[in-house]
Amino acid sequence: MILVAHGEVIAGIDLNKLDPEALQVRGGVLYVQLPDPEIFVVAVDNEQSYVYDRDTGLLTHGEVDLESQARLAAEQEIEESALKDGILELAAQNAESYLGGLFRELGYPEVIFE
Repeated sequence: MILVAHGEVIAGIDLNKLDPEALQVRGGVLYVQLPDPEIFVVAVDNEQSYVYDRDTGLLTHGEVDLESQARLAAEQEIEESALKDGILELAAQNAESYLGGLFRELGYPEVIFE
């Protein structure tokens, strides 16, 4: 079986894991220690994914759950690819950019992420 799989990976920072001690003001500067970025969702897009080829043989119908197994393997490959492409680093950069702007709007002119 050849499965052409498309998918998505969503990563970010879970702000529920942000401890109050991770925010400190010293000398008018806000220092922030964010939790580590993590992957929230890995999913195969079933509308865009399809079986390109399936060879069942002459005397067999093939393995019944082969496509399910292929989709699970595709999910793992999609996640590994996203990790290799730096999705966690990008999630951390995006969180710092967004939260830096938010903290400045709240009155902290200088924000340093540690």
